[in-house]
Amino acid sequence: MTRDTSISAVAAALTWRQVRRPYFFALFSVHSFFVAYSMSIVEIPRALKGEPEWIVGFVVGVFGIAGMLTRPLTGVWVDRGGSRQRWVRLGAVGVALSFAGYMLDLGPWVMVIFRCVQGVAMGVFTTAMLAIVGNMLPPERRGSGLGFYQAANAAAALYGAALAVFVIDRFGFGPAFLLSGGTALLALVLALGTGDPAAPPPRVAGTPGRGLHGLISPTAMLPALVFACVTTPWGTITAFLPLFALERDLGNVGLFYTAAGLAQLTARVSAGWIGDRIGRDLVVVPALGAAGISLIVLSQVQSPVVLILCALAFGFGLAATQTSIAVIVIERTPPAILGSGMATYTMAWDVGQVVGAILLGLLVDATSYSLVFALTALFPVAGVVLFLTRVSERTAKATVEG
Repeated sequence: MTRDTSISAVAAALTWRQVRRPYFFALFSVHSFFVAYSMSIVEIPRALKGEPEWIVGFVVGVFGIAGMLTRPLTGVWVDRGGSRQRWVRLGAVGVALSFAGYMLDLGPWVMVIFRCVQGVAMGVFTTAMLAIVGNMLPPERRGSGLGFYQAANAAAALYGAALAVFVIDRFGFGPAFLLSGGTALLALVLALGTGDPAAPPPRVAGTPGRGLHGLISPTAMLPALVFACVTTPWGTITAFLPLFALERDLGNVGLFYTAAGLAQLTARVSAGWIGDRIGRDLVVVPALGAAGISLIVLSQVQSPVVLILCALAFGFGLAATQTSIAVIVIERTPPAILGSGMATYTMAWDVGQVVGAILLGLLVDATSYSLVFALTALFPVAGVVLFLTRVSERTAKATVEG
């Protein structure tokens, strides 16, 4: 029996009753983990208030560089078998340690070190946990199961950023970072209940995915680039919206992330179901369009109400694109290299942080927040072009038939 057959047989043999308990532990674990991340979206830029914009962008964006460099390796490790739970635990501990480092308040350049730790740890946790969940779900529950799994981490944005603003304003940065680190440790405890019901056997020599060629999945690369066309503007938003909101007196910026999280939660639950019935093309293209329009409006926003409307539109576009692209990658990637496929797909988050926060941060320093937010609207437009010409179901079908 080949390794692919073994994995498929294990997954098919598991019933929903058998995986229900570990699956729900995974939902609560990933939710708790992303509460820490959602809080950091506000905490890091606020802690750097008074620093030059390019430094803020670099500290925020270096998180993505660290994750981008290590996430492909994580995918290969997951594909080669071994203890995926080990990587989940290391990721949760690493994030908790990074928040402990932020509490030291040793300046932006020391913060860079802990941002790197957080970036690596987040890549390790998310890649390994996604592989565990994807493998454990029975085929007939896989689509809806993955949708609710992604919704669980989106739900953290409903209150994580707003909670960070509240704690910072009432108690200061120390307690806020302490609370964030505590939620990461809670994710570790909950992950213990997840286990790895469909753990694959160790990879043997000669199986696919070994060597450097396994670092980037060819089946996931172009879909991931489409996804990066919305994560890049999100990287700019996470780096500079808190300061932009202060500049224009737009109120509690945490409410933007709450509204975006609500839209993401709705889109992640529904996008896969809708795509199954009308096709992914009719989900991805409108989603990218909504994201682009919201960015143009965001660049000119003058009131908290319009800011919330932008959050709803962009949150929908981001999440609907994410869920649809995830399904496309899973459908087109062989089981033997699914870990690499998921790592390549999720690396779009890291690319978005690097380009959106660091590279565009240099442009913010030279121009203005408003101009850069307007320019980021070009990314979803590019995503539509790339999707329709290289990724869409119609294009893939024509390629196969040709």
